[in-house]
Amino acid sequence: MKKFLSAAVFAAAVALTICSCSSKSSTYVPKHNVEATSQPFTEREVKAAEGTYVFDKAGLLSPEDTKACNDYAGWLYNAKLINTAVITVNELGDKSPYDYAADAFADIYEAKGSCLIILINNDTNEDVVYKTGTCLANIGEKAQENAVYWFTKEIMKGDYRKGIMRLLQLGELCPDHITDNVQLFEYEQNKALEKALSSCKEDITLLVSKNNSTTPNEDILKTYYKRKYIDKSGIMLMLDTKSRKMIAYSEEKTPKELDTALKAANELTVKEDYYGAVNKIVEAMDGKTVS
Repeated sequence: MKKFLSAAVFAAAVALTICSCSSKSSTYVPKHNVEATSQPFTEREVKAAEGTYVFDKAGLLSPEDTKACNDYAGWLYNAKLINTAVITVNELGDKSPYDYAADAFADIYEAKGSCLIILINNDTNEDVVYKTGTCLANIGEKAQENAVYWFTKEIMKGDYRKGIMRLLQLGELCPDHITDNVQLFEYEQNKALEKALSSCKEDITLLVSKNNSTTPNEDILKTYYKRKYIDKSGIMLMLDTKSRKMIAYSEEKTPKELDTALKAANELTVKEDYYGAVNKIVEAMDGKTVS
């Protein structure tokens, strides 16, 4: 490959296209300075992924490297509940890089949920980090620029595996206990709710969604539960801003306090007091509520 061949080109490459998508009229960029991919870099040990998350159409990766990247992307898909994919291409056809990434999100994930799509584009050498939902709210500009910098350095050395891993690692900036697919909460609120939910006596994850499909909320919630709690037990909550209702699911018996708290929470969701509704759950589960 003849990508980023000189120091001058490298400097330009650090300004690699950073694309994001939001259902809101303005994009919220969190103000934090986390350097997600600072040196040294060590790959996370993860289990083999069941699905396909790497689509190496340009043939940049060896089978071993493809598996490593695919396993890590699969781990993000489950642990962070973000729809992740890596795509390499030599030809974009008549599409712009941004549109190609957006169409890939639609093809792979029906353009649903929170996504982190990495497009390595050898057609015009304009790569894309495409984000929606919780990725857009939690992956800040500073962290992304840092990841792009190290990505560029790695691929200049021909190490596409490490470069891709550096961009995928941005997904780890997303919270463990709240996946906000519709950006209902801003960064500081997400941070506060993450802390509150993580303080509960049970392992609880909140999914924030707006269900415009014909699939019942209960079925969506079960699908997310099976992703997140593939090898452990916990409780999944779903807050649907369309129906203004919160529901819960677990494969274990849920505490009675949770059932009572859900009734109180739904009295607040009807009033669109979503922050207060989550606090009702946290309080019932012996967690530390937030103001």
